[in-house]
Amino acid sequence: MRSINFLSLTSGAIALLIFAPVLALMYESFFSASALNDDTFQNLAQSVLWDYIANSLQIVFGTLIFACLFAIAPAWWCARYEFKGRRFLQWAMVFPLAIPAYISAYVYTEALDYAGPIQTSLRATFSWSSPNDYWFFDIRSITGASLMLALALYPYIYLLLRNGFANQSDHLEHAGRLLGANDRRIFFKIRLPLARPALAIGCTLVAMESLADFGTVHLFAISTLTTAIYDSWLVYGSLSTAAKISCLLLLFVLSLTWLERKQREAQKHYDLKGSHSLTRKAPNPRQLTIIWLVCLSIITLGFIIPLMTLIGYNLDYLTENFNPALWQHAQHTFALAAGAGLICTVLALLFNANQRFNPKKLHAGQQNLASIGYAIPGTVLAIAILIPLGAMDLGLNALLESWNMDTVGLVFSGSSFALLMAFVIRFTAIANGSVHSAYEHIPPNLDLAARSLNTRSWPLFKNIHLPLITPATISALLLVFIECVKELPAAILLRPFDFETLSTYVYQFASDEQLEHGALAALLIIAV
Repeated sequence: MRSINFLSLTSGAIALLIFAPVLALMYESFFSASALNDDTFQNLAQSVLWDYIANSLQIVFGTLIFACLFAIAPAWWCARYEFKGRRFLQWAMVFPLAIPAYISAYVYTEALDYAGPIQTSLRATFSWSSPNDYWFFDIRSITGASLMLALALYPYIYLLLRNGFANQSDHLEHAGRLLGANDRRIFFKIRLPLARPALAIGCTLVAMESLADFGTVHLFAISTLTTAIYDSWLVYGSLSTAAKISCLLLLFVLSLTWLERKQREAQKHYDLKGSHSLTRKAPNPRQLTIIWLVCLSIITLGFIIPLMTLIGYNLDYLTENFNPALWQHAQHTFALAAGAGLICTVLALLFNANQRFNPKKLHAGQQNLASIGYAIPGTVLAIAILIPLGAMDLGLNALLESWNMDTVGLVFSGSSFALLMAFVIRFTAIANGSVHSAYEHIPPNLDLAARSLNTRSWPLFKNIHLPLITPATISALLLVFIECVKELPAAILLRPFDFETLSTYVYQFASDEQLEHGALAALLIIAV
């Protein structure tokens, strides 16, 4: 009983600590002394804030439209049809997820801009002398940013939809055919509506990621809520303004999450499986040609072109790219990612063991509270962390001064501790989900049998639970490690002076239009 109480108190305290930056963000936004006299936010609200909101929403809706176009048809084809190469194709459609959107944005900007090779060739071929002589797609636009984000994010929708389609049975389709429905009508009236819960989850993930994007919109000079947070803190020096805009962005994210849950609750259905499970059929030659043409085009645009461009850059600048600074930044990145992965995994084990040994709604609430960080955009989380850590720095230095001791500076907010804290808060949810899924497969009878032998909680966890969930634990650590390596918005704001991660290192070159010098670092991110 004592061990269970200690476990409950510890997990509850950690969950509150993880949630504390959100409370600090709200305090800084509405109750602090600087918030009451915030002229910067008032000026923004009276001038450009609504433009920031409009641009953010346009990018979200544009990204959703493009992502659905890229994801829905391939997901259906890979779930419905059996053909040679299907296994390769269904996983190759996920490859673009490895390419950060801001890298694709730079690659396509170089290719499609006015001075790029495509427009230069067109002008030479048709003897055009100025932009007024012809129309060409402007990649540095809201539509262009939406397209770049969709190429990087559509696999979220694709994966969920493919599984949703594959788990459907055939009995409703058979009923539709008896009523004379053709393939197109069956897909739009039966198959797609049955997959709406998966589609809703995928669209919510894409909307949250596009709303939180910083690299692509900043590279395209599009003013959104994330760039407004960045400018408010680093340009105007107003933490309260950044906190207010962060709360606004957080409100949008929580609204998306609430709408997705409500929609799923309203669309509950029961698909009884029996002998009429989904059967794959062979496509005709015309269908097979369309499947390969469309899927390979998407893979080429989202993965092959950016990857080959980076490889070309790296070969051209191989000597310059191999430098000690790169390996130092790689060590920083991998050390932080490994540390965050280890901490997140330990916390996930703690929360799930507590819920297993003492199943109460309160402890389930602790898990949800600890997992809220993943729904918070990286830019918002960075501001939320800066507020309490900055106050801790001020308090510590004031205390040292009162003792006539030397101050230590920004030991919390100005060190890699802030970045590590951001990674842990943001990605604990990933580790928690992986471990929780593994725990659900452990039958309660094992616990009852161990308890009947007077086995206490710690031996039960160490000797029974841990060996069974080890694969999920390793997966959790690796997933958190990968996400930490790719994280850009929080790293941009929280990195210490003269400290770079691989993502910030690549982004600095991309924003200076010199990605060729950061190509090797970008390839390292993709390889991870």
